[in-house]
Amino acid sequence: MIHTHASIPLAAALLLATCWARPLCAQPSAADVLAEAAQRNSVVAAVLALPREKPADQLRALLTLIDLGETDVAAAQWQSLSQKSLDAETRVALVAQFGTARFLALSQQDAEKFSGVDQFVEGCLGAAAERSRDPTRLAQLIGQLHDPAAAVRNAARLDLAVSGTAGAVACVEALAQASDRKVRARLMQTLAETRPEVDPLLLAVLARGQGQVRRDVAELAGYVQLSEAVPWLAAMVAGAESDPSVVSAAQAALTGLKLSLPSAVEARSVIRNEVTRLQAGVAPSAQPPAAHNQWWSFDATAGKLEAREVSAATRQILAAQRVARLLVQLPNPLPEDRHLAIISTYQAAGALRQPISGEVERWIESLSTAELSATLGEALVNGSMAAARGLAEQLGRRADPAALQGVGTRRAPLARALVHADRRVRFSALTATMQIAPQQTFVGASSIPKALWYFVSAAGQRQAVVAASVSARAHDWAAQLRGQGYDALPATTGHEAVHAAISSSRLEALFIDSDIGRPLLREVVFQLRSNPNTAHIPIAILCSSQNLRHAQGIAERDARLIALPRPTTADAMRSILERLAELETGDDSPAQRLAEARQALAWVAELLETGHPYDELVRDSQRLGQTAYVPELAKASTRVLAVIGTADSQQLLVELASASPLPLEIRRQAADALSTSVQRVGKLLTPQEVHLQYQRYNASETASAETQAVLSQVLDILEGK
Repeated sequence: MIHTHASIPLAAALLLATCWARPLCAQPSAADVLAEAAQRNSVVAAVLALPREKPADQLRALLTLIDLGETDVAAAQWQSLSQKSLDAETRVALVAQFGTARFLALSQQDAEKFSGVDQFVEGCLGAAAERSRDPTRLAQLIGQLHDPAAAVRNAARLDLAVSGTAGAVACVEALAQASDRKVRARLMQTLAETRPEVDPLLLAVLARGQGQVRRDVAELAGYVQLSEAVPWLAAMVAGAESDPSVVSAAQAALTGLKLSLPSAVEARSVIRNEVTRLQAGVAPSAQPPAAHNQWWSFDATAGKLEAREVSAATRQILAAQRVARLLVQLPNPLPEDRHLAIISTYQAAGALRQPISGEVERWIESLSTAELSATLGEALVNGSMAAARGLAEQLGRRADPAALQGVGTRRAPLARALVHADRRVRFSALTATMQIAPQQTFVGASSIPKALWYFVSAAGQRQAVVAASVSARAHDWAAQLRGQGYDALPATTGHEAVHAAISSSRLEALFIDSDIGRPLLREVVFQLRSNPNTAHIPIAILCSSQNLRHAQGIAERDARLIALPRPTTADAMRSILERLAELETGDDSPAQRLAEARQALAWVAELLETGHPYDELVRDSQRLGQTAYVPELAKASTRVLAVIGTADSQQLLVELASASPLPLEIRRQAADALSTSVQRVGKLLTPQEVHLQYQRYNASETASAETQAVLSQVLDILEGK
């Protein structure tokens, strides 16, 4: 005989009887599971006895069963709910009724028991999020803030407060347009309840807002105790703001923050400290985690906020630039304040890949060449590479030789940039120097030929140096890298690795075994980081198990160095390359290096043609033996070979003109360049080399008429015809 609890409804009892009647081998249905649970537990029976026709009722029962620990019964209930097709309005209503937290908890249930629950939760939360961002609805809620009925106003304020960033944006933009005092007060009250989402919006308005909206936001920043607003409030009080109402609001806000009213000197200190904090990478304390990659700006003319997705590092750069601008708004800004504002502006423009504004261009134009050079020096010292490039370009456009004149034996900042570890800074400095075209020597002038030939030889296949004390290991890793498109150079000692690395203009990565010797690992890394050619090159230390911790200790102090176990497969090496690629942010693509090499060759040719002031320019001309055979650089190379005036250059031109595999156009260019060289400096080839050329001509009787013509032209040049 079956005993049932007196509180079990008749329907449940009938379901239970049906359950007992089914074959033992059959899988229990959802209805069977529910009926059995109702018979077993009176609390579950009470839950199941409630109405469960509507989606909200079904979801309530489901969540209650989960809370009771009855996940199997809840899974049976889920089968019924999951079969329903819910429209967007129903999904939004469910989220509004049960809350986001309950949906997130539901998504954590066993995916096998609750098949499709992730899609259900995502669909409901997505619909709710879309509804919260609906501009029409937000506009209606903002309008209801001013409804005569207090209940309507309060409901609208609560709905806006939970609508997240979208609601905060709508309220700020409404505040920018509002003129009525009561309307603005209600909007400000609502904004105070949307923290922390509203915090970055308030900072954006403080930075660019004007008039009434800036006054309101200053007051609101004090009310909500927004510490990040202090630099703007201090600047307003110290003379950066001309509107008395804004100044008064800033004073009240600082008082509300329990801070004294600063002088201009004190405000300057506050601002510079904040810039230092931001440049050090300290995250803003009030930034909401969900928007950590969003950057907000305010258009004062349109009264609109705009967001863009940026990296966390870029957001810090932009924040530092925005605060640094306050320095030049204070009365009587110091030269170093203008320098900092200019440097931070260049850094921000570089991060966004945008040109600097016309306003900042005018700041720069107002600086003397000496001040502009000093600003470049500051950028080099603090590692602001985008600013260093931009300032070097500005000095180049001025074409003032004073930019290269140092003090005593100390190089000018532009001359120091010629040997900087960042190759992009180096090229910008070289470009500026060539635009200045100094006619007199200066401290550091010897860096010009070195920089020119460095960029001449930078074109071509990307290169890597692989160092391991065991030769087989070094060659094995080099082979894996060649499979990834690298020109890999193996080395078996630390000395060989350092020499190969600093001699390369195409180096993109270094791979050093942790057991390297002569010298040991730490000294190898030190030597590489001490040379400008390798100071910024990413390094991977490939470690044995016993040396991994030691290498990781070295990596902790070098942002461009990683320590990983030794790779044993090509896939492992590919993974290491991907890690190294994340460490390098420069534009060192093959196309970029090719363009730089072509430009450097053009500069070398111009210097040689016009009478260069650099005696060392001919010293490294043997590098033309590499570029002359690169089709994209052949024409520029023969132009240099025509005027460099060495025996090696004439011999190379003869070789180029005689190389039948080369395109005919290149061979003709080489013959013409040889003619120019002989006219300028005479014939420098030995009798044996001239005799070899006769042999080449005699052996060409079966060659094309064009080839014979080029070889004949070479002989005519050598014979003085």
